[in-house]
Amino acid sequence: MTKWMALGCTAAMACGYAALTHAQTVAAATPAPAAGTATQGDRLVMADNESFLMPLDDMKNVHPSYPQNLLSLNLPPRMVCLRVGIDEKGAVTVVAKAPASEMCPAGAEAEFLAASQAAARTWKFDPALRCVFRNAKDKERAVASCDGGKSVPQAVTLVYRFRFEQVGGKPTVHVIGG
Repeated sequence: MTKWMALGCTAAMACGYAALTHAQTVAAATPAPAAGTATQGDRLVMADNESFLMPLDDMKNVHPSYPQNLLSLNLPPRMVCLRVGIDEKGAVTVVAKAPASEMCPAGAEAEFLAASQAAARTWKFDPALRCVFRNAKDKERAVASCDGGKSVPQAVTLVYRFRFEQVGGKPTVHVIGG
């Protein structure tokens, strides 16, 4: 069993759940279109014989730290949202503040944004893959992998939400998305 098969099944389940709860999550993949591929806005449109595998983050990717100079203020939870661009090799190419939304309010202290950006710039990934199969039946047999098809590394943009809070006087940072 390949790494993609084992992790692909888990990713497929997670992606299915994310699709059902899209209104409650900020995680959104925005694949960059491949040459000759149809797009709809900035979204990749897949043919019947294609599937998509999200990038896999490295287990060594670190979360941002709660800024030490803000600990004594006992602030209520703060949210920072970032758009993280990942290239075809899995390297982070862009880290930028995501637009404000219902799930990503604006106005967190600059230190939280800086801590989030610094951490995200160090991340590494296995690249996202567009899997191209001979036909739709081959795609169905692959079950959340590119087995039997051609793997095409794909650049993507993911949105991550960082929740900074203090629980029982201890700082915690939760990373949601991707």
